[in-house]
Amino acid sequence: MVVLCALLVELVLRLPFLRLLDAVHRSSNRALHVVTAKAVSDHWKEKAMGAYARRTFIASAQLTGLLVIAFGTAALLVLGLDRLSNGFQSFILSWTGIFGSIAAAGLYVAGRRRVSGG
Repeated sequence: MVVLCALLVELVLRLPFLRLLDAVHRSSNRALHVVTAKAVSDHWKEKAMGAYARRTFIASAQLTGLLVIAFGTAALLVLGLDRLSNGFQSFILSWTGIFGSIAAAGLYVAGRRRVSGG
């Protein structure tokens, strides 16, 4: 379970989740700024909102894809480990397995930060 958690943490840290979340945040802030700006005409607000909505949608779709990759990888690893050790899937989906996984992932992230100095 600990090795599985470490592998999944490394996968998630290497995927561009933060970049995409930042893109959604920036588009939302810019859209809010345009909508509340009194100096911008309704015509330009409408054009800007379409552009910001498109950017937000694309970043959200990419985030969804990354989540599918992360959860798909986790599912495949769990199924593979269940074939090696019968009952692993039942364990990892139990409350003990879930809390153990959260603790293992948290400890791994903390240890990783301590080692890297960040």
